[in-house]
Amino acid sequence: MMTSPTLEVRRLSLFRGRRRIYADLNLVLRRGVTTLLGPNGAGKTTLLNALLRPDRIRDGEVLLNGERITDGVSLKNYHSQLGHMPQDWRFFSGFSALESVEYVAWLKGLAPAAVPTAARAALSRVQLLDRAAMPVRSMSGGMRQRVGLAEALVNRPAIVLLDEPTVGLDPAQRASFRDALASEAKERAVLLSTHLTDDVRAIADRVLIVDRGAIVFDGTPTEMADLGGGKPTDASALEAGYLVAVSAAPAIHVR
Repeated sequence: MMTSPTLEVRRLSLFRGRRRIYADLNLVLRRGVTTLLGPNGAGKTTLLNALLRPDRIRDGEVLLNGERITDGVSLKNYHSQLGHMPQDWRFFSGFSALESVEYVAWLKGLAPAAVPTAARAALSRVQLLDRAAMPVRSMSGGMRQRVGLAEALVNRPAIVLLDEPTVGLDPAQRASFRDALASEAKERAVLLSTHLTDDVRAIADRVLIVDRGAIVFDGTPTEMADLGGGKPTDASALEAGYLVAVSAAPAIHVR
């Protein structure tokens, strides 16, 4: 069992052109699944991209396990502990599932001798080892997403950033993806951007809602449902809680 990872953001301000997306954002991520919700344009992807390249941040800082990047922790070391699956995840059409994950393992700097074992282990963790030789282009949408998750996990990262990974999947495919992710989140900090309250209900340990350049809600799914007047197993209560959070000003429930 790895030491509980901690990723901390301090006083982060981000801009899109001249428009300020975040102002003095503070955030701490620890082990488990944190779902990130917010209106379109609120800056969910912008935040994930900033966490991918903290060396490009001008206003604010990012710390891994209490050490600032890039002072106490080098960017190379940070990336060696990071997993990422972008919203527009793509694959090489001629690659098998194993070749695709092996290629990412190589890109992440794993020793050549360790690449095959690491790739197979990652596919096993997302229940795809029996399809290792299958071309990714021949897979269903849900299986492809699990290949993407295997790529994000192949280096056994402490921090995992996922951007809308369940978009376009049917309910069964989403369930398979979430099952694979839930097991992995026991040992790592996962930040999952989504607009689906089903993701919150099924997998979230913690919910962050961002709007108007700030975190307007930070709590559990139960606390989010309480805002909506229901139980966390009730999707309509979670949706109602979300609407309360983004309509309130200033922030109404922040730890």
